[in-house]
Amino acid sequence: LSVRAPFIATVIGEGMSGGAIAIAAASRVYMLEHAIYSVISPEGCASILWKSAEKAPEAAETMGITATRLKALGLVDRVVNEPLGGAHRDHRAMAQALKKALQDALRQVSDLSPAELVEQRFERVLAYGKYKEQQPAR
Repeated sequence: LSVRAPFIATVIGEGMSGGAIAIAAASRVYMLEHAIYSVISPEGCASILWKSAEKAPEAAETMGITATRLKALGLVDRVVNEPLGGAHRDHRAMAQALKKALQDALRQVSDLSPAELVEQRFERVLAYGKYKEQQPAR
């Protein structure tokens, strides 16, 4: 968290385990549209909770490891759209889309002071796990 330079992370496939923890400390966290990101794999989670890796699909759904779900939860700053069929179908188009996204991210953080960068990252990590209680509709 105390890195005093902009740190932009992009999950392009699977961001799992200890690597996911390091990614969380970035100034900006981006994900490709079809990437997944979690501190534990769905198989590992299912093995712990249900003593069976066969429950991995249920664990993945519960964990919310997809780009759109993590964006909705505020854990990811931006989802970068992939070409039709996925990033591997059109490397050039994906590289261009990612280049634009990273340039945008760098513009967002380039004028921040080192103290502001550190403070933003610290606030980001402190916000993980926060929730709002809502009153039931009457």
